[in-house]
Amino acid sequence: MKFKSGVLTMFGLLMFIAALFIIWLYITSGVAIGFFATLIFLTVLYIKKFTSLCMIFAYRNYAKGEKCKSLNWFERGFKHGMNVKQKVTYAYYLLREGKTDKSEEVLSSVLGFGKASMEEKYLAKSHHALVLMKTGREQEALEELLEIFPNYKNSTIYGSIGYLYIVLGDIKKAEEFNLEAIEYNSDDAVILDNMVQLYNLKGDRETAFSYAEKVMKKNPSFIEAYYNAALAAKAAGKAELAREYLERTEGMETTFLSNVSHEDINKLLGEL
Repeated sequence: MKFKSGVLTMFGLLMFIAALFIIWLYITSGVAIGFFATLIFLTVLYIKKFTSLCMIFAYRNYAKGEKCKSLNWFERGFKHGMNVKQKVTYAYYLLREGKTDKSEEVLSSVLGFGKASMEEKYLAKSHHALVLMKTGREQEALEELLEIFPNYKNSTIYGSIGYLYIVLGDIKKAEEFNLEAIEYNSDDAVILDNMVQLYNLKGDRETAFSYAEKVMKKNPSFIEAYYNAALAAKAAGKAELAREYLERTEGMETTFLSNVSHEDINKLLGEL
């Protein structure tokens, strides 16, 4: 049985209690009832462990670029019974591959699950907002995030809301919110990238470039940051630096969630 920070994990504790209960049944109720309880115990343990194995194989296959195999393992785990966080993870990977309908279906199974905690439902809603965002329902996505924002503040939510205000063209609100976001976490790459986009749109070259330099120092893992930083550098008259930013995206993976493609990168390179 594994220990975590000196305390039994919740699942381990439940299994320990269940084992004690089965022993008690054998002693007090006879072999038949004890045997039946053992079967139930082993079935629950199998489902739990099998789902965990499915998740491991799904991650490994995705890392190797075998996306179809990865999603198949996720689906097997889903059918055997995932917990809420596992379902949200599955929904996220579905969305990365453009499977928006299935992603929304999985998230809806969480949002309609009465036993999910509020924290788990907030997590599911934050991912559901991504589905809305990527299927042309940006205003709905913003409303959903604003609904949970008072009780679920983190850098990811700040980044998503800040981005949506920019996309929806509410520049005044976008600036107000993104300034709050940068005060909340000035080290987050998405929040910094939002600032670059915002001031690119406002035509404030100096401010946009200052944020571009900051976000580039963090070597962000998403292609949009390099594109937006290159736009800022280009506007600031630093074409060679813009080219350097764009060239750093070579080999970078893009997914359905990406808002910038390698074609966009090459087009901007051709303008320098």
